[in-house]
Amino acid sequence: MLTGQVTDREHDRARADAEALLTAAYPGDSGEPRFWPAWQVLLPHALAIDPARLTTRRGREAVGDACWYLMDRGQARPARERLQRLYDTCLQQLGPDHDDTLRAAHRLACAYADTQDHERARALDEATLGHRRRLYGENHPDTLASARSLAVGLWELGRYEEALVLDEKTLEVQRRVLGLEHPGTLATAAGLAVELEAVGRVGEALVLGEETLEVQRRVLGVEHPDTLFTASNLAVWLEAVGRVGEALVLGEETLEARRRVLGVEHPDTLFTASNLAVWLEAVGRVGEALVLGEETLEARRRVLGVEHPDTLGAVGLLEWLKRQQAEGEAS
Repeated sequence: MLTGQVTDREHDRARADAEALLTAAYPGDSGEPRFWPAWQVLLPHALAIDPARLTTRRGREAVGDACWYLMDRGQARPARERLQRLYDTCLQQLGPDHDDTLRAAHRLACAYADTQDHERARALDEATLGHRRRLYGENHPDTLASARSLAVGLWELGRYEEALVLDEKTLEVQRRVLGLEHPGTLATAAGLAVELEAVGRVGEALVLGEETLEVQRRVLGVEHPDTLFTASNLAVWLEAVGRVGEALVLGEETLEARRRVLGVEHPDTLFTASNLAVWLEAVGRVGEALVLGEETLEARRRVLGVEHPDTLGAVGLLEWLKRQQAEGEAS
């Protein structure tokens, strides 16, 4: 044990060196798939650093991005713990209006949402949006990102009309200020399409989804996570208007891509797999649907836990598929 042999000054020097090495090795935006191999290597080192001990903006950004990478991998709980510590430290040391505090708050709210703590997500997003509006103005990209995040939180709490109005306003501003092809604009458009479909405006959702997917494929690439998010949802809407064959083709393409890009057990991959099982049954491929349903349930139990709403949904889906198979064999 070296604990008693190392001075406080040496501890501080070692922490500073670790932070400097982390920032020097920073690969780039962890939301970009091209940087994921480098993030996979850097992640253990980033997570070994106590967020409360960071002293530079670059260090805080690197650890925040590491947590974002974790959330993209479906590991929201460990990310939330670190983001909570980072936010609390920034709030205490830098104050509520500091840019680093607001960035940490934005990420922490997303982690709250990903761990089903939607009321805390909404409250933090609402506060962050208020700060950003006052400090940066209505049209700043960070303000608009907070507005989009708040709309997600409102939706999850059942405040559908408020969420829809906020997203429609945010998209309008983003298109005017950031442009039609900006990733933030496209992300809001994709989210708004989901909400439109959910309130029965399926035709509008389908048009917006098709337009958004076309631009995302061209600007972000066919295998970018945001592109695949839109493709997966568009397949759902195609099926909803009776275009089952198109939904099946797009669903199969998207599942293959998500498995390759995100991994076979990522929650988004499992969402596409669950939907695809339904469409396979609809075209008479019940055996394939049943296998996919069983695989999806097993993975969700392992990744999300037995009580998660998505896991319970997978249980119901598998039971339904089994009944469909039994009825088919009996007829």
